[in-house]
Amino acid sequence: MEAQFDQILAWVGNHPGLAYLAIFAVAMGESTAIVGLIVPGVVLLLATGALITTGAIHFWPAFGAAVAGAILGDGLSYAVGRHFNERLLGVWPFSRYPESLDQGVAFFARYGSWSVVVGRFVGPSRAFVPLVAGMLQMSARRFYAANIASAIAQNLTYFIPGMVLGASLKLAAEAALRLAILGLLLVAALSATFWLAHRVYRLLAPHASAWLQGLLRWSDLHPGMGLIAHILADPAHPDARALTGLAVLLMLAVLVVGTIAGLTLFGPQELALNRAALDLGQSLHTPVGDHLMIALAAFGTPSVVLPVVLVVYAWLWWCGRGRHGYYWLAAAVFPLAATPLLGVLLAVPRPPLGLQLLLPWSFPSGPVLLATSVYGFLAVASARALREPLRWVPYALATTAVTAVAAARVYLGTEWLTGVLGSIALGLTWVAALGLAYHQHSRPGLRPGVLGMVAALGLTAGLGLHEWTGGDRELARLTPAPRTTVVARGTWHDTAWAQVPNRREDLSQRHRHPLTIQYAGDPATLRTALAERGWQRAAMLDWGNALRLLSPSLPLAQLPVIPQVHDGRQETLVMTKTTGDDLREVLRLWPTRVQLDDGTPLWVGNVSRQHKDVLINLISLPATDPRNFALPAEFAGELPGLRNRRVADGSIRLIEETAIGDF
Repeated sequence: MEAQFDQILAWVGNHPGLAYLAIFAVAMGESTAIVGLIVPGVVLLLATGALITTGAIHFWPAFGAAVAGAILGDGLSYAVGRHFNERLLGVWPFSRYPESLDQGVAFFARYGSWSVVVGRFVGPSRAFVPLVAGMLQMSARRFYAANIASAIAQNLTYFIPGMVLGASLKLAAEAALRLAILGLLLVAALSATFWLAHRVYRLLAPHASAWLQGLLRWSDLHPGMGLIAHILADPAHPDARALTGLAVLLMLAVLVVGTIAGLTLFGPQELALNRAALDLGQSLHTPVGDHLMIALAAFGTPSVVLPVVLVVYAWLWWCGRGRHGYYWLAAAVFPLAATPLLGVLLAVPRPPLGLQLLLPWSFPSGPVLLATSVYGFLAVASARALREPLRWVPYALATTAVTAVAAARVYLGTEWLTGVLGSIALGLTWVAALGLAYHQHSRPGLRPGVLGMVAALGLTAGLGLHEWTGGDRELARLTPAPRTTVVARGTWHDTAWAQVPNRREDLSQRHRHPLTIQYAGDPATLRTALAERGWQRAAMLDWGNALRLLSPSLPLAQLPVIPQVHDGRQETLVMTKTTGDDLREVLRLWPTRVQLDDGTPLWVGNVSRQHKDVLINLISLPATDPRNFALPAEFAGELPGLRNRRVADGSIRLIEETAIGDF
């Protein structure tokens, strides 16, 4: 794969003009009726994003070409539909396959003017929606406004994942692999969240009538709650479905809050789920990933969220709807008050990473609770004024935003996973309560488009304020403090070696692999000494060599070594030595949090044995033997430039540079 990618890079570098023309043609074809069914536009535009990161082409010309092509393709389809009108039904291929146009008409009938925007991202219908929009005489002004906006959003959606992939291919290194994994996990999580929110809304909405009847029967049996239940379930109420849905959400959220709060009270640091999530987040850290996740976490900070609330409140007050504005103030006041009060009451400690945070508690997570309350209530207020087919959109967007903030907090290690989930549930409880009151006591009429623009204006102001007041300090505050223990060299020789972990702490917390080496010195010195004994630097698994795992005929020596994690960090030094047919030894060295008194860092590691496993005659897997971590013969004697000895019980060998220390 790496060779083919290099060939593409060379051609694009020699013909950049043709590359931009090709991008324009692909985007136009993908957006043109009929042609869009056979042009693999998504794949090709993702590949364009990958080429941008390599420097072969530039972002703005490529993005401009793609957007222009998408606009022109949709515009051409719209013009054809507007010109031929219903005569299209008698033209091939529509005369032979009328269901293709029927799908577009049904899609347009469902989403109206929004179909041009939504259609950009929805399967086969997108190739016919502009044609149907012209056929049904949608005004040119409304069409091109939706056409241009959706073309920009669509190509950003394609380019960004492609650029992440291109970065991993270009760098082809350990950090890039972690960045690529982080990017893929983040994109997959946010996409799944958006899809799930849509599906949940579509799944629950049709059952509103049955729930209403059940609630009425329940109210007949409980006179004390009868009045509230009848008001809530009155079918004549224009918002009966929304009221019932919010009531169910309130009850479920209270249940989840109680369950997760119970978990947080009984030692969150002892839960395997919390430890695994923390270790996974820490193991994926890279400088670029840190900046990305800190930027996502900012969407839950008060400096970003409160301007949204204040700008919307000021707008509502100016429009003569000050009563509506009180709900917005309540959406922000509750998380700001609940975070310190519940934090003091429950006193759930944060992960022990030494982050410089104002409050020491993991539950509630202030940013997650604030984001859930404010963005959730924004979704409630916006959805109320939308037509039924589109009411899921603000809920899906709010859910995605909250998920992004929550994922960033877990990645940064600011809170335990259970604390983040509990904060989301607590926020949903408050959103449901506010939504019930809001639907009961406020009149509809707010235009969702205007409300969205006002909220976006407040969000923009908040992001600017956040960057101005402390954006540069966020990285320092959210970077784990080094926890280095300094010991004397002699003490390390005698007793301190026993205080260093002697089992690898992996993501599963199984501690199966022993650490049989402790090394004080420069890893390069050890690498040089082992090279004289036949050891070679290992080829680590990356995007450039991953396809080798799909070649069962390759010998083990040509398969990449799969990275392993210890204490949330990957190996610093990995070397291999072939010992037989499809057998090899692998030396791994990880950093520790121990430093000798003369400034020499201490490393831990082991030597494992690997053999080749072939799965379903398709996948070659370099498998580690979990039972054999005995040190090879060369570690029994002196290595060039190094001194070593076994500890008292013979389980660990201490190695150090002779130029630095002696036993």
